[in-house]
Amino acid sequence: MKIALCQTSVFWEETERNLNNHQITIDSLFKQNSGIDIIVFPEFFSTGFSIDNKAIAESMNGPSATWLRRVSKDCSVAIMASIPIYEKGRYYNRVFFVTPDNEWHYDKRHLFSYGGENKVFSQGIDRVIVKYKEWNILLQICYDLRFPVWARNRGLEYDLIINVANWPSSRESVVNPLVRARAIENLCYYAFVNRTGSDPQNTYSPIGFISDYKGNQLAPIFRDSDDMWSLYDLNHNDLKRFRDGFRAWKDGDKFVIKSDDESI
Repeated sequence: MKIALCQTSVFWEETERNLNNHQITIDSLFKQNSGIDIIVFPEFFSTGFSIDNKAIAESMNGPSATWLRRVSKDCSVAIMASIPIYEKGRYYNRVFFVTPDNEWHYDKRHLFSYGGENKVFSQGIDRVIVKYKEWNILLQICYDLRFPVWARNRGLEYDLIINVANWPSSRESVVNPLVRARAIENLCYYAFVNRTGSDPQNTYSPIGFISDYKGNQLAPIFRDSDDMWSLYDLNHNDLKRFRDGFRAWKDGDKFVIKSDDESI
């Protein structure tokens, strides 16, 4: 399966400008390559990580979600990104995984309280695992990376984690070891996609990459000359052979994840 990680810059609170810029990225992807299965953009890809301006939040049929659906249909591809959503009186940091025929949504579980995200957005409750082609994919957003219990792969529920992020340069040194650890302990691939550029609070480095199930960072099969996107090829058969030969997953602990005294 071919996955394009788009480590794009994001203009602060300028949805239309960002979507136009991301369209250039899409055009570049399909000019250079074919056979792409999934395109991944960063967290809050159309606004930047603005948590104080509630006016940027969209409905489920707002411009960003509509753009994702159009690109998916036009390009016959799955596409993933996170959008600030207002729904039924609450705000969510919601990731969309959109295919031409279906879509899934995951609300960020681990809100970044250090930056005040939890004061505006409501916490997600459910893990979301997408079935796409022959792959089972766990959806995550940024800060989720730091919490291994939330990612625990009980009984090999999933094959790949995709995490979309706005991870500041000041803390980027932890990303590589955490991604590799999550991939190793869960016997899965882990794709991490960060934005680049800067906003009023932070600067961001293009540190997106994929770790395999052994903790090895994969080399892209193609990289954009401006380092705005890179393309990777994942092999489901290789993953299955490794799991069949090294059955550590069978010895995993049995437990139930709980939130606010409710089982998940």
